[in-house]
Amino acid sequence: MPVQFSCNACKKKFKAADKFAGKTIPCPSCKFPLIVPALPVEVSLPQPSVKTKSQAEQDIEAMAALALEEPKQQETEVSQLIQFECTFCDEKVSFTLDLGGKQAPCPSCRRILKIPMPAVVNKNGPDWKKQPDKRPSGALRKEEPELEGTWNSTMDTVSRDALLEAGAIVEEFEPLTRAEKIKRLVLVMALLVFGSLGFFYWSSYRGKVNEDAQIAKIELNIKSGELVNSPGEIKAVLLAGVASYRLSDSVDVSAPKIKKILQSALASLDKASSFVEKDFALLELCKSIIELGGGKDDVRDNKKLKWDEVQKFLKTPFESFTIPEFKLLALKDATTSFVAAGEVDRAVAFASQVLSGASLAKDKKIDEQSDFFAVVGLELFKAQKLDSVKQILETIRNRYTSSPSTPVSPYAAAFFTLADKDKPLPFSYAKDSNNDADLLCLLCVNLIEDKLESLLGSANFKNADAVFRLNLLTRVAFLASILGKDIPILKEELNRIISEGVMPNLDSVQSYLFLSVISPSLKVSSDSWIKTADKVPQALKDFKLIKSRFLMASFLAKEDISPAILNDANKMEPVSLSKSLAYRHIGMNPKNFTWFKASLDKASEPEKSFGYVGIALSADRNLKKR
Repeated sequence: MPVQFSCNACKKKFKAADKFAGKTIPCPSCKFPLIVPALPVEVSLPQPSVKTKSQAEQDIEAMAALALEEPKQQETEVSQLIQFECTFCDEKVSFTLDLGGKQAPCPSCRRILKIPMPAVVNKNGPDWKKQPDKRPSGALRKEEPELEGTWNSTMDTVSRDALLEAGAIVEEFEPLTRAEKIKRLVLVMALLVFGSLGFFYWSSYRGKVNEDAQIAKIELNIKSGELVNSPGEIKAVLLAGVASYRLSDSVDVSAPKIKKILQSALASLDKASSFVEKDFALLELCKSIIELGGGKDDVRDNKKLKWDEVQKFLKTPFESFTIPEFKLLALKDATTSFVAAGEVDRAVAFASQVLSGASLAKDKKIDEQSDFFAVVGLELFKAQKLDSVKQILETIRNRYTSSPSTPVSPYAAAFFTLADKDKPLPFSYAKDSNNDADLLCLLCVNLIEDKLESLLGSANFKNADAVFRLNLLTRVAFLASILGKDIPILKEELNRIISEGVMPNLDSVQSYLFLSVISPSLKVSSDSWIKTADKVPQALKDFKLIKSRFLMASFLAKEDISPAILNDANKMEPVSLSKSLAYRHIGMNPKNFTWFKASLDKASEPEKSFGYVGIALSADRNLKKR
């Protein structure tokens, strides 16, 4: 049982376990040494002897146990009132403890006083676990960072982030309204559109810089580089391509400078390798010259030339053609360009200017001047420029009225049948004659009236002489290309006559060359031209160049342009205009840029330069479309 005793020094009473009876221990309160009274003596049975500790050991253990015990902090008893003197009236005032640290009126003078906090005195001295903070009250306290995801004693609940991480709760989102969905969709679409436009313009600008550099390099090569000794037709067509590129809105080159480029190109044709190549080059030059014409605003800005100046300049290449059919084709293209530019009256005036005093008669049985006027009239009729059509009709009719002996004109017969069918033709022809001119008139009129099959499908025509059929079909095919008519029987006969490759004289060769130019609009098969190329007489002066021209027609007849088509282009004569134009044709197809540019690095001149001109022209047209 516990032993009760009291301290002799502080007079406080304590209880000690019976094991401390008779031992000396420090007073738990004042630390004064005390002797715990011994237990009362009791009679007990003898016990077996047990090894006991010495008195010194027991004292040490008792003192160690007391040292380890943490006595409760005892606080002095504080009165239930806070008493102090009023700072205003010096009266002693009292307030309850709950008003400590607050403000209250003095009971005597009614002034507002600040009540001090009640003082609590710790009898045991300062707590060593709580170090005093001697810093100023406004000083920054360093707070230890809390570990992420921990739950300390200051948190009464688990954080929302921790619950979301653990998957204990699912975050719910408020659904978007229809207006919000539309706004977001519009924003995304706008970003996509502007991003795409930005990319396209950036890529176009980057390509434009490269193309400008290539064109400048080509011009330098023509003057003093690898192309300085090239044939005249190669230089002329290259310069025509450079001029067409320089005419674009994105290139700051004046129209007079471009005219000088084309004049230089025209002068280069004095050293053309053959009349065949020269005429093909003249066709290209005529197209570039017409592009120089423009309206008042473009003329004022020096981007284009006046149409009067262009018309005067255009007459020069027209006077240089050797093959009459090529001049007829150039006049047809010029009329189309004049009409597209709104210069309808100029088309009629230019035809009169070109034909005035010119001797075009290759076949005395046909009036070729009336044929030329009729081709211009057919183009104007297609564009529904009826006033100008009447003017052409009157010009041709006056020609036959003033000179009744003028030979017939097959194209004039077709033109009058189409545009002035209520009136009789200004001339007559025999419908049952075997004369070439009369039969050709009948074929042209039948084409207008969609009766061509009855004549071309007859046994008499199919069994006729090949040269005879070639001459007739060449003219009828050109008329069909002007009117844009797709006639199966005509296509069939063209493929047959082209496959036969009948070339006993130069006139028949020229007919085949003319057909090779208009072949794409007539849809002549590629195989037919390959057969013709194999039948070109080697005795001809320009045998290799003529053969390359027919291979070019076969090349153009192929619709799918793939890397394999370069093999067809490379079969043509090196340093020929045909092979060079084939490379330009590939370059002008935007789908070929990737593989074709890689092929050009291995190509030789002039094909390499023609390929880059084609790429530049195609990129410039695509940029204008965008």
